[in-house]
Amino acid sequence: MWTPIANLRRSATFRLAVFFAFAIVAATSLVLAFVYWQVDKSDTAHFHRLLVDEAAAVIDEPESQLRRQLELRLTRDLRRVDYAALFDVGGKHVFGNVAALPDDLPIDGGAHLVEVPARFVGPGGKNEPALFVARRRPDGGVLLFGRNLYEVYIFRQFVLEALALGIAPTIVLALIIGSIFSVRAARRLKSINGQIMRIMHGDLNERLPTHSSSDDLDHVARAVNIMLDEIVRLLEQIKSVGDNIAHDLRTPLAVMRARLERSLESDSVETLRAAGEKAIADLDHALTTVSALLRISEIEHGRKTSSFSEVDLKEVCVNTFDLFEPLAAEKSIAFTIDAPAPLLVAGDFDLLVEAVANLIDNAIKFTPTGGSVKIIAKMTPNGPLVRVSDTGPGVALSDRGSIFKRFYRSEKNRHIPGAGLGLSMAATIARLHGFDLRVADNHPGAAFEMAARGVDQSNASPSQDHSRLAQIPPTPSNAAAQSIK
Repeated sequence: MWTPIANLRRSATFRLAVFFAFAIVAATSLVLAFVYWQVDKSDTAHFHRLLVDEAAAVIDEPESQLRRQLELRLTRDLRRVDYAALFDVGGKHVFGNVAALPDDLPIDGGAHLVEVPARFVGPGGKNEPALFVARRRPDGGVLLFGRNLYEVYIFRQFVLEALALGIAPTIVLALIIGSIFSVRAARRLKSINGQIMRIMHGDLNERLPTHSSSDDLDHVARAVNIMLDEIVRLLEQIKSVGDNIAHDLRTPLAVMRARLERSLESDSVETLRAAGEKAIADLDHALTTVSALLRISEIEHGRKTSSFSEVDLKEVCVNTFDLFEPLAAEKSIAFTIDAPAPLLVAGDFDLLVEAVANLIDNAIKFTPTGGSVKIIAKMTPNGPLVRVSDTGPGVALSDRGSIFKRFYRSEKNRHIPGAGLGLSMAATIARLHGFDLRVADNHPGAAFEMAARGVDQSNASPSQDHSRLAQIPPTPSNAAAQSIK
């Protein structure tokens, strides 16, 4: 039964509430203590001035008239808090309710706090601290005025009690509020912990609960949920990669194995040689696929934007154009480039050449003989744009959301040689450089546009991208361009 209480005491919210309760108590105590000190000071100063002024007002009056005033003063004192007395030159009592001058009271006309013994006070007096003014008259006698401070002490006690009564509810209220918030926070944390345990046991569809309050726990829960969404996406991508590898490699490997088995049944050297050459070609295709995967992984995780330097996209396109011009001529494809002005960006020259090379290779591969492929590199109001268009069959709308995935190949194009990694490679490089890679219609054919982030090209479908271009110091770059078929 003590476990909930122990958990509550260990709660950071409850401890914070206790801390604030004591802070409020300390602040309240200081305020009330200041009020107490000011009130006490004000009352004491008031009585000081009153007694001094009253003594000064009557000090020079004749004794008979002075005695009548003292008698009137004492008669009106129904609460028995005033003192008034008259003493002769030798200090002998003449009149009043104080029987003798206090021993430690100076006769200087100033107000002094003195503890008056009961034997010095007349009937009705009290043995309590009092404020006295003793002043010498012209005839040598002494006039004594005084005020009992019992009421002041009573008021002080009242203030102290009010202080205690005010602090106690503050502490209780702060602890209650802290406990309420602690219980609420504990319930939310328990719910979050339950969801985390289910996620740990493999249910990746679970998400941490959020509320409309948008407090710190909500911010953390939303961040974790975004992380889980990304993890699920990556796991699905890994599963998709595995399925595509199985689909694209299993059949060639099975065919290669069957071909080798049949070749073993033949005694012809030529048959064995042909089978071996075909097996080597199939193995080269498998190695190319694996190398492409490693290359994409290297770009995604190994390359750092801190090594970027100033790169001219026009030079990238011209170099790649020169590389593929013979291949286009071999297929009788009209291959042109339009790059009128330099386009300076921060990036890696070799990686950008590799990305554009993959786009051009893809365009030439799917463009029939007699078609055309065109490269455009230009500056737009939103930044640089590289466009590679062709007059091939184009990309169906149903395929545009998947063509940038690894190993994706539409069913109608599976007969065309390739690993389905070229566009994935280009999209990865584009993301690294802060570009969006999009596909649009060319009427006829397709157009792949590598545009600066935020450039909205009409009817273009972007590759998935959540990175941004970093500002990087220039450094040299000299790697070889590579095209993934």
